Amino acid sequence: MGSPLSTLRKTIVLMVGMAFVLSVPLAFSTPAAAADVSIHLWMSRAGGWGTTNTSLKIPGPDLTVTQGDNVTLNLTGLDNRNHNWFIDYNNNSAVNAGEPSSPTFTSSGLPAPGTWNFTADKNGTYLYRSRFDTTVWGNITIQPKSAGGGLFGADNTVLIVVGVVIIIIAVLAVATMYMRRGKKPRKEPPPPP
Repeated sequence: MGSPLSTLRKTIVLMVGMAFVLSVPLAFSTPAAAADVSIHLWMSRAGGWGTTNTSLKIPGPDLTVTQGDNVTLNLTGLDNRNHNWFIDYNNNSAVNAGEPSSPTFTSSGLPAPGTWNFTADKNGTYLYRSRFDTTVWGNITIQPKSAGGGLFGADNTVLIVVGVVIIIIAVLAVATMYMRRGKKPRKEPPPPP
């Protein structure tokens, strides 16, 4: 049997190894997958945007998605005119490169299959408009992607810190136990009769 100090060292190495093995999966877990978000909007140049054909207004309804989401828009005009939907990242009332912009739609909706998709790729709050009448607008907020489950992510960071604190306390408790055991006076065997 080894000395108390040797046993203490082995215990500490074992505890640190366990901490590493337990924390690695938490530190490198993958973030949540992007969501599929479906939005139906109606539009009239005189009435504005709405989530129903009777709720049109200017500004249109506030839309909120998360960065990375796959957004599916079902767009329908209500006034037999051409419309378009785009995010005006630079607020210049024109469709620019890199700004999501739907195909032209009318009262019959979009060309088949009737929906249009884009990926919400730039966090912030922006105006959405139609390029045919940029005074009809609404706000879209693209929230930052949550940090998710990595080492620096909000969710797993707490778990990792709690786990490490528990392991440190356990190591200190074991070390204290062995240190006290090593300092106890040894009982001498009784003298032979």
